[in-house]
Amino acid sequence: MDSYKNVLSPFKFGNVEVKNRIEVAPHLCCLTSPDGFVTREFVAYHQAFARGGAGIVTIGETPIDFEYAKGHDFQLNLGDDRIINGLSVLVEAVHRYGAKLSIEVCHNGRTLLNGRQSIGPSPITTRREEILAKKEGRKIIQPIEMTQTMIDTVIERFADAAERCLKAGFEMIMVHGAHGHLIDQFLSPYSNKRTDGYGGSLENRARFAIEVLTAIRERVGSKLAIEYRISANELVEGGMEPEETIEFAKMIEDKIDLLHVSAGTISNPETVPHMIQPTYFPHCYNVHYAERFKKALDIPITTVGSIADLKMADTIIAEGKADMVAMARAIIADPEIVNKTRRGQVEEVRPCLRCHTCNHEGHFNSNRCAVNPVIGRELDYIDILPAIKKKKIVIVGGGPAGMQAALTASSRGHEVVLYEKSDKLGGNLILASIPSFKADMKRYLEWLIRQTQKAAGVNVKLNTEATVDLVKAEKPDVVIVAVGAEPLIPDITGMDKSNVAWAGDILSGRKAVVGETVVVAGGGLTGCEVALEMAQKDKKVTIIDMVDQEQLASDAPGLLKNGLMQMLNKHGVQFITEVKLEEISEQGAIVIDKQWNRFEVPADTVILSLGFKPCSEVAAAFQDAALDVYVIGDCRKPQNLKQAIHDGFNVAVEI
Repeated sequence: MDSYKNVLSPFKFGNVEVKNRIEVAPHLCCLTSPDGFVTREFVAYHQAFARGGAGIVTIGETPIDFEYAKGHDFQLNLGDDRIINGLSVLVEAVHRYGAKLSIEVCHNGRTLLNGRQSIGPSPITTRREEILAKKEGRKIIQPIEMTQTMIDTVIERFADAAERCLKAGFEMIMVHGAHGHLIDQFLSPYSNKRTDGYGGSLENRARFAIEVLTAIRERVGSKLAIEYRISANELVEGGMEPEETIEFAKMIEDKIDLLHVSAGTISNPETVPHMIQPTYFPHCYNVHYAERFKKALDIPITTVGSIADLKMADTIIAEGKADMVAMARAIIADPEIVNKTRRGQVEEVRPCLRCHTCNHEGHFNSNRCAVNPVIGRELDYIDILPAIKKKKIVIVGGGPAGMQAALTASSRGHEVVLYEKSDKLGGNLILASIPSFKADMKRYLEWLIRQTQKAAGVNVKLNTEATVDLVKAEKPDVVIVAVGAEPLIPDITGMDKSNVAWAGDILSGRKAVVGETVVVAGGGLTGCEVALEMAQKDKKVTIIDMVDQEQLASDAPGLLKNGLMQMLNKHGVQFITEVKLEEISEQGAIVIDKQWNRFEVPADTVILSLGFKPCSEVAAAFQDAALDVYVIGDCRKPQNLKQAIHDGFNVAVEI
């Protein structure tokens, strides 16, 4: 397509030519074997991105050995020759679609894994380690300062790892010199406190990175292109900033073929939302760093950070801000994003929510996505087979679970009738997409409604409340009940006052906020997001909840919560925790704390966000409406969008 001619054009760096400018950014999927070898699931996961049209598929964070370099479980082990066999299978699986396979070669450095002592340039601990130690109630184990022998060994192992990749058939690798991993720990004055030839001046701090790159080049020559990942700005006091990072990049310019410009350091949780942005942050968040490096250097530049679609990517390249665009979450949400865009099917691309479900689950369990129920399960569902026998399915409820069930069932050839009692599809997702910072959610909701309404074999009946008799009259083979949940409203004194409102009524505009001072009762994800919306409208906001402050928004993925709490603090939201809402007065919310102290929190408006309860009685009424009846989504158990989407898919894919 002419409108995407820049991002879909081929590009050459080093001795590698790629078919387009899209790179699958490195990320963990936790699908290896426990001892670090390639599995069939791991192959299928990365192959899906190649099949979807990406120019480069990059395997995330891969340690050069399991002795000291490892940072997580279920990573590949590049310290073992036996890895070559499995990697060669993976290379073949990716190359068959014309994509290039890359791998993020790294040493995690100064970090604690399962209580094991680690190594680093200097014997200091990080903010992340302090937080983890405090949570786990243990003492911090000081990392070991690396000796010259250790340094030489690590450099040799980087070269060994690169050679194994070459033997497996790779044409390129990525050296991880960013985000507070070992190479960056040496480079950064924030973490490097050495007084020998590896510490002090930029030239000394850069020595380790230069020696690693030199050793790799001596081992593999120009047979492997090297992409080097860097944090343009570590975003911590005393860390690397763009001016000095550019000077470092000039030192290694002749040793690499492509520079991948990111930001932040994983050792300081406060910077992580600026590295992997949640939905509350702008798109194309770190492109300005890439633009600065492109102006200062002669090598091609890759940019990364909340690039949602190929339109954004094409604009970045057309404006000369970068040569390659790396995307992870957008491609996880829809691995076919490149092919669909190339074919002119832009409206078919499933949008990413930037909800961090993938980053949360992919660091502990096999990777999953809130909106793509197939990701991480490609072996089972990459080709969803038509139903053996066509059936008539009635779905009660047009929220996300019901719509996903309709899409999956109809794609397999079933006839679907979907009843929705209101005048529009979406359920409670409509409310969730209203805040100004939930544009990602709104875009996804619009996509989901559009796909449902135009799906072949789906008959959507709006403004029609399904009754048991109405459903039975359809003579369905299967009934799927997805009637959702309703808000929990406590029976306390003052609930009938005009200064009280449910969060959904505030968001929808059915009820207006009275005055300038707001109390939000309920500190879950929804309550915190409502508080942020009010604070961004210049209201003075206080959140009250029974839990302690660390447990606020605990129903959100960790990185999403991190970004949300930063935004709440930035906008001056106050927190009163470990209190129970007892009464609502004309002047505000009356609460009681753990010491039985009763006091009033002043507010012109009290907004209730105390969770949901399943519409289980409504759902139960349909238990005999067909031979097979399934209850899915919030009416089974109120959870989150991911569970609703997966519920709808998991039921419909088996009918």
